[in-house]
Amino acid sequence: MTSTFIYPEVIEKIRTTCTKHVAGLASIDDFQQVIQYGEAAIIAIEEKRFCNFLTDVEGEIELIKYTVEEGDQLPESQRLAKKVLLRISAIDQK
Repeated sequence: MTSTFIYPEVIEKIRTTCTKHVAGLASIDDFQQVIQYGEAAIIAIEEKRFCNFLTDVEGEIELIKYTVEEGDQLPESQRLAKKVLLRISAIDQK
């Protein structure tokens, strides 16, 4: 698949970790780290909207970690990982 992103290797790392998190194979901390990595690595103005989206997701992860009971954090964070995967797929289909 040819990526429409300027930083395809960054997007692939995000996609891989999100997929693993949805499957329960990556922790919420792993998920948060890859989102933070994406925020720092994606600097092109053409991808500013996606970077802003990642910043919003990272904020939501923080809220989950500090306001949701530990036993309920996984499904909440998996919902966010799915949201990231959907956004990546939508951009790739353009």
